[in-house]
Amino acid sequence: MIAEGAIIRSAENRDSAAIACIHVEAWRDAYADLMPANYLAQLDPKIEAARWARSLGIGQNDRTLVAEVEGKVVGYASIGAARGHAPGAGEIYALYVETDWREQGIGRAIVETAFTRFRQRGLTTAFIWCLEGNTAARGFYLRCAGKLLGERRLESVRGISLPVVGFRWNL
Repeated sequence: MIAEGAIIRSAENRDSAAIACIHVEAWRDAYADLMPANYLAQLDPKIEAARWARSLGIGQNDRTLVAEVEGKVVGYASIGAARGHAPGAGEIYALYVETDWREQGIGRAIVETAFTRFRQRGLTTAFIWCLEGNTAARGFYLRCAGKLLGERRLESVRGISLPVVGFRWNL
């Protein structure tokens, strides 16, 4: 069930600061045991907000979804064509929900909206990759009926190589 009154929509420039705060908070929480502490400590919401403003300012709005409750952005996802897969596949590159809004259907609503957007573009498969050690995310994707891929790979996250696992959905 989704939180009452929540809407999922394309991001706008005015959402940059809220997305950045969610990004920093979520990374510090979810990756505390998976990434170097000094890296997480130096994440700066103002710097992230500037990055998001640039991204959203150059037409990336259709690639970013936000969840909004009572005028407040409480989650977001970045979506697009799947990396390294055949045409016809979409990917959720990033999905984060503010800590206080987890377990209220926000993440699932964002995923379903992403899948709807993929279907509207004629895509038939969706993927998401997450850090191998992120057991909360892995459990969430399984609860969303994602099929764990047999492959594991290393992904560079701002210069840090980390093991990731993937999930697949047939749309």
